[in-house]
Amino acid sequence: MGEDDLAAALAEISGVLREVGIGGNRVAVLACDADVHAVARVTAVDQVELAGDGGTDMTVGIRAALAAPERPQIVVVLTDGYTPWPPEPVSCRLIAALIGPEAPVPPSWVETVRITPAS
Repeated sequence: MGEDDLAAALAEISGVLREVGIGGNRVAVLACDADVHAVARVTAVDQVELAGDGGTDMTVGIRAALAAPERPQIVVVLTDGYTPWPPEPVSCRLIAALIGPEAPVPPSWVETVRITPAS
């Protein structure tokens, strides 16, 4: 993803933190491409470390999130959509925040939200 896409992703993380980060609750953020590079439990967007070199496979990040000791009820994937997806529904609510108007659509069982980066 380009700089504008990454900025849009961080803005979405900031919004999630505003909604659920009340009272010091932490949100687990996994930065990944074809592998998970950074995992952090954060309360503010400036604590998020973005890492990766391209070659995206969100299946890797989704599986890592589901394998965490504190299993999530919801996994939100921020992506440009150019990624493989798990072949079947996962065991929690999965939301794909698709960044950019041309982002490919994930499987029908994935909830989707379209994010348009500011230009």
